[in-house]
Amino acid sequence: MDSQTNTEDCLAWAATDPSGVLSPYRFSRRPLGSDDVSIKITHCGICYADVIWSRNMLGDSKYPVVPGHEIAGIVKEIDSNVQRFKVSDHVGVGTYVNSCRDCEYCNVGFEVQCEKLKVPTFNGIDVDGTVTKGGYSSFIVVHER
Repeated sequence: MDSQTNTEDCLAWAATDPSGVLSPYRFSRRPLGSDDVSIKITHCGICYADVIWSRNMLGDSKYPVVPGHEIAGIVKEIDSNVQRFKVSDHVGVGTYVNSCRDCEYCNVGFEVQCEKLKVPTFNGIDVDGTVTKGGYSSFIVVHER
């Protein structure tokens, strides 16, 4: 499969308004970049942050919101530069799906402290300009780090 043209539908549960009610939602994930991993989500935790963002309690939710940042799954596809993972590896994804990978924190493996670009797992702006969607979905694309 040519991952640069992958437009596979992702199935999810999303809040479409501040009621926070989740309903079925279908969208396309961004294609894999050269350092990306596509993960089939098998489990996702529930956190109060999911409720806060789904109900727009902070006032800046971008609907539809697909919450979930405590993700466990299995690698289903990797792209050309990925070194740390192989297809079928069991993996986890936390609060962020990308970072600058160049600041002092990223250089020592503390991407969650990134000073320049922390991309949240959901309701953030991804590298392709789209709003990130979280783990209440069938799969996710993230940078291998």
